[in-house]
Amino acid sequence: MLLGEIDLLPAVGQLFGLSVLAFLVSGTASLGYRWYFREPIPRGLAALFGVAAVALYLNTVGLLGRVIGTPGADPFDAAGIGVDLLTLLVAFVATAPGRRLGDALRTDLATAAGAREVNASVGRALRGVARLSAVELPPAEAIEDMQSHDPVPAEVKSELGGKTLLFPRSSPDALRERLVTRLKEDYGVGYVDAELAADGTVTYLALGSRLSGIGPTLGPGTCAVAVEADPATDAGPGDIVQVWTTPAAASSTAEDADDASPQATTESASPRRVTTAELRATAGETVTLVVDETDAAALSPDERYRLVTLPVSTRADQEFASLLRGVDETLGVVPIPEGSPLGGTTVGDLDSTVVAVRSGRGAIDALPGSERVLEPGDSVYAIGRPDVLRSLEERARSG
Repeated sequence: MLLGEIDLLPAVGQLFGLSVLAFLVSGTASLGYRWYFREPIPRGLAALFGVAAVALYLNTVGLLGRVIGTPGADPFDAAGIGVDLLTLLVAFVATAPGRRLGDALRTDLATAAGAREVNASVGRALRGVARLSAVELPPAEAIEDMQSHDPVPAEVKSELGGKTLLFPRSSPDALRERLVTRLKEDYGVGYVDAELAADGTVTYLALGSRLSGIGPTLGPGTCAVAVEADPATDAGPGDIVQVWTTPAAASSTAEDADDASPQATTESASPRRVTTAELRATAGETVTLVVDETDAAALSPDERYRLVTLPVSTRADQEFASLLRGVDETLGVVPIPEGSPLGGTTVGDLDSTVVAVRSGRGAIDALPGSERVLEPGDSVYAIGRPDVLRSLEERARSG
């Protein structure tokens, strides 16, 4: 049967066949994308793969077949072009169910082969017949936020709440590491603090996206101060600067002094170096500086200062702070109050790496030896995973 110059039955067969081709190509692309990136493929990308496969066929086999197979045929025949456009439209529509099928097939295969996540009842059944460990996460309202870290979005907590994840059977420590890795890779969580019971139930779970603020990067005995200053144009975060008073501020200070002699007035009117600090941030004329605690009182919020940038040199503390932002460990300060069980113990008795101990008198003992005895009033600067630091804080407060 002919429709104009188009044979209707072959055209319908080609339309159906190419729609199936677009369905299979988009489904395969969705399956591969889900396996590699661990997230659903964008709708536009799945449609692009399916329609591109059909367009490739129409531009090669279909168009060349009409020109070569039918001598004298017009490749720009209106009826043929209309059928091709209709085929592309139907192929585009067929990519939507192909995308859904490929994404669902990847999820089903992952659950059957090793298992990414299942509901609680299926997880308990699989633990009895397979060498799998099911980890049950607490409800969304029981998932806490980590201190000194930005909170994760509420949608992530809702997605994780009450979910059961399956892992190969292993020791409790290895199982915890697998859980932390899974949450980071699959759900975009930056930091995880988790405790697991013997049966695989998560008894404590806290999540964080990234370190917030500059507090975690401040060293012992330092603090951040915001002042009004005129920073140099080439000064940037991390640069070492000298803080100088301006002549105007110095002159006003000298005029207010009742017992100032002319010579003292002249000396006070000249710029004076207040301290040396580290530049962390600038917002207009407001500058955030990191200074020693003893020098913080010398900076006045009512005065305007001028900053002089010192030559740039490699600093171990900046490299150390940048490394902390890329690993699981973080820096924590654990105070030892009166009556703490940690009083009288040594640095070697702690489960984390101690980089400094600050005594109650303010003295800093950097990189103390393992025989260093801890006393009430000390503050321990330790490096470790969030769960290790939290355990250390609980030990310090248990008395």
